[in-house]
Amino acid sequence: MGSVHQLATRLRTRRPIVLTVDDNPIIHDVYGLAFERKYDHRRAYSGQEALGILRAETIDVMVLDLIMPGLHGLEVLERARKLKPGLIVIISSVINTSQSALRGLRWGASDYFVKPTDPDVMEMVVRQLLSARADPAISIPQPALIARRILLVGLDPSFRAALTVALQPYCRVDSAAQMSTAIQILGMTLPDLVIVDLRFASVERALSLQSLRANFPEGPMIVVGSADRLSPLLQPSTSHPEILVSEPVNFALLFAEIANLLRPDPDGFQIKRLSPASSAAVGSVVAQYADHTLRVEHLSARTGLTAAHFAHVFSEEMGIPPMEYVQRVRIQAAIFVLRESRDKVSTIAQRFGFYDGPHLALALRRQGLGRARDFRQV
Repeated sequence: MGSVHQLATRLRTRRPIVLTVDDNPIIHDVYGLAFERKYDHRRAYSGQEALGILRAETIDVMVLDLIMPGLHGLEVLERARKLKPGLIVIISSVINTSQSALRGLRWGASDYFVKPTDPDVMEMVVRQLLSARADPAISIPQPALIARRILLVGLDPSFRAALTVALQPYCRVDSAAQMSTAIQILGMTLPDLVIVDLRFASVERALSLQSLRANFPEGPMIVVGSADRLSPLLQPSTSHPEILVSEPVNFALLFAEIANLLRPDPDGFQIKRLSPASSAAVGSVVAQYADHTLRVEHLSARTGLTAAHFAHVFSEEMGIPPMEYVQRVRIQAAIFVLRESRDKVSTIAQRFGFYDGPHLALALRRQGLGRARDFRQV
């Protein structure tokens, strides 16, 4: 009898309907990877088009870009909330602490993505939000996975980029160069883990770890840096562990600690532990990302493996080939500095292994990430 009732319930429900709003067609293709298999996916290329779809159709979730020609995303958000008060809206932004993104959350957006975000993680977040709403008319994809969230803090953009690219397939990653920015992010959302890189920190910056902890009192934290300088500042307990990963950074140990501290979700993605070969390669990328001549042979040199065997091991563990990882780290590090500084685009491009500004612009376009100026703080 129960199975008959469950079947009847399923027949009365429909697939969730997701509207993605962005003027960039390539971004819609990325959204398609996230939503077209288990959702009905609608696309809008402007704010006006999105509002027209909302008036005419049933929409459960809207993923909304902020910066578009014509109507700004915040104006679309305001009008959309009046049209459909129960609509789930997720802000999609290239900047995780922009005033527009903060205002969007205050005006009723449920969450935000920072571009680039892995399609599987996007889908997981949407699934979580739909599960929380629990509309009986919607057949929510199962299981209701949990999207873990990590906050990376540190002055070295290459270190943050190397971790971000490695972790994005499994969880959401926010990043901040300054402690003040990290505290601002903690005011918006509560991560499952904070990783703080204090390798190049001044004494004053190291002491500001206490301010960060005051805004994240119960969560786990990994601190990277000198054991002599940082051990006295740590205040671990059973309820909020603080793990020190000392210099020089053992990336295999770092990824193992991340996997240990992020409680495994039996239905979710598991953080992979890195072999010595892959962890050594990550360290080499952090140290040599700007080298135009960097090749697989250089990354495999200290691993004891042939270049072909190393490339296979790395691809299995990281999900992408070694040189694609290098390119993504370069792009991500450049994005961080575009967000966090006013340096010229050409200067940033050359700093991170691109020949010039147009070369970086081409790399961003190929990833569907828009223009360099889109990443400037607004």
